[in-house]
Parts: sequence; structure tokens; C-alpha cells
Amino acid sequence: MDDKPVLVVQAHIDPDILPEFEQWYMRVHLRNMFKIPGINAAFRVHSSRPGPNWMAVFLFSDESVIQKALASKEAAQARQDWERWLPHASDVSVEVYASLRPLPAYRHWN
Repeated sequence: MDDKPVLVVQAHIDPDILPEFEQWYMRVHLRNMFKIPGINAAFRVHSSRPGPNWMAVFLFSDESVIQKALASKEAAQARQDWERWLPHASDVSVEVYASLRPLPAYRHWN
């Protein structure tokens, strides 16, 4: 099992501008995201259910690069690029998930 950390971005994009947003994502944003040090793969999902209708998942090379990647000038540029879409987006969330380590075993006596 690959337990590399991921950056998950979700949003509900106004369906009226979704085609334009998708073009921008493929032509501009995705290219900029791959400039972020430590990002080495990307996946996206489109959903027609209520709530977020757009999700992108970016794979970090390993846990040691997360802080550097998020603090990089390339990440700042990617966030700034996204600002033009904020008037057309709702339910925006950005989350980082890393693998969980097993907890030490404890005995619980009743």
C-alpha cells in the first residue's frame, strides 16, 4: 500500500463556468501545481451530486516535503491563481492527509 501524503482540494464550482474552469485547470493550474517541489502526481474527480462538484488530489513524494512544498513560492503562485475563481466557488476545502502510524498497544482492564 502506498502511504504517501496527499493534498486534497474540493469545491463546488458554478456549473455555468465549469467548462472554462476545467480548461484553466488543465492548461494553467495543473502545470503550476507540478512546479511545487515535492508534488509528483495529480488526480481529479468531477461529481454531479450536491456539494463539491470538483476534487483534485495531489500526491507528495513523501512526508518530509509537505511543509517546504506548502511554503514555496510556487504554492503561493498556485493559491493566487485560484483567487480569480473564488467568486464562482463555494464549499472550498484544502486538506493534507498523511499516513497514520500504529498506536502502541495498551491493555484496558474492566
